[in-house]
Amino acid sequence: MSLRLPRLPRLPRLPRRPFSLKLQLTAVFGALVIVASAAITWELSDMLRTRVRADAGRSLSFIASNASQIFGAGLRANASVVDVLARREALWADGLDSEQVRRTLATLEVTQGNAAWIGVADIDGRVRASTGNLLLGANVAERLWFQTARNGLFVGDLHPAKLLEPLLPANASGEPLRFLDFAAPIQRDGRTVGVLGIHANWDWAAQVIGTVLPPQARSAGIEVFIFDRNGNLIFAPDGRSQQLAREGLRLPAVEAEAAVLPWHDGGAFLTAAARLPSTGPATDLGWTIVAREPAKLAFAAVDEATRKALLIGLLIALTGALLAGVAAHRFGVDMRRMARAVRDVEAGVAGARIPSAGSSAEMRTLSRAVGSMTHRLVTAREELERQVRQRTHELEIVNAELGRQAQTDALTGLLNRRVFDPMLVRLLADSRRNGRELSVMMIDADHFKRINDVHGHPVGDRVLRMLADTLRDRLRASDVIARFGGEEFAVILPETPSSKARKTAQALADRIAGHSDPVWGAVTVSIGVSSCGDGMTPPEELLRQADEALYQAKAEGRNRVCVYRR
Repeated sequence: MSLRLPRLPRLPRLPRRPFSLKLQLTAVFGALVIVASAAITWELSDMLRTRVRADAGRSLSFIASNASQIFGAGLRANASVVDVLARREALWADGLDSEQVRRTLATLEVTQGNAAWIGVADIDGRVRASTGNLLLGANVAERLWFQTARNGLFVGDLHPAKLLEPLLPANASGEPLRFLDFAAPIQRDGRTVGVLGIHANWDWAAQVIGTVLPPQARSAGIEVFIFDRNGNLIFAPDGRSQQLAREGLRLPAVEAEAAVLPWHDGGAFLTAAARLPSTGPATDLGWTIVAREPAKLAFAAVDEATRKALLIGLLIALTGALLAGVAAHRFGVDMRRMARAVRDVEAGVAGARIPSAGSSAEMRTLSRAVGSMTHRLVTAREELERQVRQRTHELEIVNAELGRQAQTDALTGLLNRRVFDPMLVRLLADSRRNGRELSVMMIDADHFKRINDVHGHPVGDRVLRMLADTLRDRLRASDVIARFGGEEFAVILPETPSSKARKTAQALADRIAGHSDPVWGAVTVSIGVSSCGDGMTPPEELLRQADEALYQAKAEGRNRVCVYRR
C-alpha cells in the first residue's frame, strides 16, 4: 500500500519590487553620459593616433631616406676614388711600390678617413705597397676583391677581416672588425698590372647614422638598422649587431609607408624603410635602411590625453547622474531633448549643444552640467589638436635642419658632393641646349697635412674656412662651389670657356698665395681645369679630367693651374 502525502497549498508569488524612478534616472542617465563620453573620446583618440602615425612616419621615412642617400653617395665616392687612381698611368709609371705610390697611399689614407687598409697588389696577388706596411709581401690572390677587381671596378659587401684582424686594434664596441671593399684594376700601357684596394672600416656606418638622427632621437627611442639584400642584419645601434643577428633579427616586412610592426624583442614599433640607391651594378649592394620608434613613445601624448578625457567624462557622468535623481517632473520630454543633443555632439554636428531644461531647477542644473562636460571634452580635443600641431611644427623644423645638413658641408657652409653631382648634370644639360661652353675646377690645398701636423686640426679648419670664403668672394653668384672632402674643393663655371676658366683659376691661386696669416703664414693651392664645349661629356668624365689636371699641377710643383688637354 502506498502512502499519499497531503498536498500543500501553493504559496502566493511575491510581487517584484520595481526600482525607484530616482534610481532608474540615475542609472540610465549616468550610463548614457559615460557611453557618449567614451564614444567621443574613442573617435578623437583614433583620429589623433592616425595623424601622429602619419607625422612620425614621415619623420622616420625622412631619416631612413637621408641615411640611404648618404650611404649611396659614400659608396659612389669611394668607388670613384679607387677607379680614378687606378687609371692614372703616371702614378704607376715607376712601379707599384715606388715612392710616389707610397706617398699617394698615405695621402689617401688621411683623406678617406675610414680606410683601415689601402694596398697595391701585383698581377700575381703579391702586396707591393700598403698603408702602415700591413700585409706587405703577403699574397692576396685568393681574396674575392683581388680576383674580381682584375676585370673591373669592384665594390664588395660587408665581410669580416681575415688577414687584417690580427694586425689592427679591436673595435671599442667589442664587435669583430668588418670591412667594405673598393678595388679597381691598375692599368698601364693598355694592360692590367695589378689591383688597388681599399678596406673601409664599418665604423663608418655608425658615423653616418649619427649625422642623420635628430638631437632628441635617443630620448624618443628612435633607432636605425641596416639589412643586406638577403634580409640579414649588418648594422644595429650601440654595438648590438652581432648579438641581434644571433637572436635571429631579420628585415621586417615594411611596406611603402610607415606602419606599426612587431619586432624581435616583442615590442611594437612605428617602422619606416628606404632602399640604398645605386647608379650601377658595382654599387648595387641591395641594402635596406630601417628606422623605428617605440609605438608607446610615439603615441604617449595621445594615450595620456585619452586617459584624461575619459577621466573627465567619468567625473562629469557621475555628477550628472546624481543630479538626474531629482529630475522626475516632465522627465521624459527633457530627457528626449537631451538624448538627441548628446547624439548630435557624438556625431560631430556643427553647433550642437546641450539645451537648457525648463521643466525644473534640477533638470536645468543637470543640463548645464552636461553642457559643461561637452565644453570640457571639446576643450580637451582642442588641446590635443594643439599638441599635435606643436609636435608637427617641431618635426618640420627638425626635418628642415636635417635637409640642410644633408646638402651642405658643416665646416665651410659650402655645398657637399650629394648636391654638387646632380647640379653638374643639370648644368651640362643647359650647356647642351644653349651651346655654350662649361668648365670645372678641382682645387686642392698644397701641403695641408703639414699644417695639421704643425699647428693642429683647429688651425687646419680655419684654413679651410679661409679658402671657402675666398672662393665665395672671388667667384660669380652663378658659379657652383662645393667641398669634396678633406682639403679638396670643386667649382662649376657655367657659360665659361677654357681660357676664361684658366684666368679665373690663376686669379684665385694668386689671391690665395698672396694672403698671409700670422699663425700659419701663406697657403697655396693647385688647380685643375677641364672644359666641355657642347655639354656631351659625361659628368664623371669631366670631373676625372679636372682631377687629372689637378694631379698634373701637383706633379709640376704645386701653386699652379693646369688645364686638361685632350
